[in-house]
Amino acid sequence: MFAFIYLTFSTGFNQFIEQEEQKHVDAVKQQLIELYSQSNSWQPIEQNTLLWRSIVEQNVEPGVEKDPSLNGGGESAKDRQAKGKQDSPSPAFLWINLPPGSLKTGQRISLYDVNKQVIVGRAHLSDSPQVESILLNNNVIGWIGFAPSRLVESSPAKAFLTAQFYSYFMITLCVMLVAFIVAIVLSRHLMKPIRQIVAGTNALKKGDFSNRIPPLTQDELGTLSMNVNELAQTLEENQQMRAQWVSDTSHELKTPLTVLRSHLLAVQDGVFVPDEKRIALLIKQVDNLNHIVDDLTQLAHSDTAVFTYNLEHVDIINVFKSSLDDFSMRFEQQGLVVHSQSLQKAGQCIIKGDKDRLQQLFLNLLENACKYTNKGGQLNIEVNKTASDIELTLQDSAPSVSPEDQEKLFERFYRVEKSRNRALGGSGLGLALCKQIVDAHKGDIYLQDSPLGGLAVQMRFPVLEK
Repeated sequence: MFAFIYLTFSTGFNQFIEQEEQKHVDAVKQQLIELYSQSNSWQPIEQNTLLWRSIVEQNVEPGVEKDPSLNGGGESAKDRQAKGKQDSPSPAFLWINLPPGSLKTGQRISLYDVNKQVIVGRAHLSDSPQVESILLNNNVIGWIGFAPSRLVESSPAKAFLTAQFYSYFMITLCVMLVAFIVAIVLSRHLMKPIRQIVAGTNALKKGDFSNRIPPLTQDELGTLSMNVNELAQTLEENQQMRAQWVSDTSHELKTPLTVLRSHLLAVQDGVFVPDEKRIALLIKQVDNLNHIVDDLTQLAHSDTAVFTYNLEHVDIINVFKSSLDDFSMRFEQQGLVVHSQSLQKAGQCIIKGDKDRLQQLFLNLLENACKYTNKGGQLNIEVNKTASDIELTLQDSAPSVSPEDQEKLFERFYRVEKSRNRALGGSGLGLALCKQIVDAHKGDIYLQDSPLGGLAVQMRFPVLEK
């Protein structure tokens, strides 16, 4: 910028000076022509040095007046020069208001006669860098030699350019220093959140998921810091869930294994007799283990997208009826009264789903209702159909579940120990499987209080357009 500005300025300033000096030379030529036309010779100038100075210099020294006859009784050459400046303003540097004679142009003008002999100024015409002829009625009456300001070492214009060069150079150094200081401050300001983000990601890489990055800015770096914090929180929660998963899995498997080991050791020591009742107990514990392993396998398959679904057009009402028929004997043994009139009147309802998975869903829910409802209780089944979806609701009687526990029942291995305890044989994976199946069918499943005093399970599935 310094080089560009200075080159632009010096070029424009030199053009401006040349224009001003050319105006000065033209004005001098005009006055010399008027003077020569009166005396038909250059003798007045040869005999009067002050006259020459009054012509070539714009400011007349005190006490020296110009001959009015030089101007033909009209306006002076100086007035015409000033008028010419007003009529033809310089295209650039109009803000510069040069005082008359400040360029000392008159000191660099020489006058020669028609034979190129010096009258005033340099001894030889060839010594002048710029030569112009003086014409009167298209006849050469003399010559003017002129040395432009840019070619003179001690000229005011060149001195002015030199002073401007040093001024611009100092300004450039100051600007560079300020820019350097601002760059350091700004880089530190920008690097501080970046260093924090790098430190935070390094902590995540080392497994420290509790580390958080304090957002220092409201820009993109602040957004990135918040995203890294959310990632750290997610990883921390996943780590805790993984640890809880391993702990719950080992605990669930340990219970039937402990029972199996204690009974087998008792049989080995002769404490228990391996009769039919004892063997049936051991088989029941093996079945519990097998049930837990099957649930874990299905959930693992669902998490890794291996849990396949054969989607087709399925009448969900018929699937529910079939599952309900399979549990009719269990309900009688438990003494539960099932109200399914709404299901019987629902008619056909086609959705896109997997019949086997839907049946698994309904069997799990009916198993929970049968297992966790007090004897002599009730089970109410409600069906609500709209043009876009179907809603199935299972409402059982006491015991109920608190709202806090309802939010956690879809978590794996979670059970309400007081009313739905491990003694009933549950693994705590049934509702987690149910949610996986409902989500795979693009449906929703909710838990809420039942009007019968127990728990209500509400499912909604999108239906196919007729």
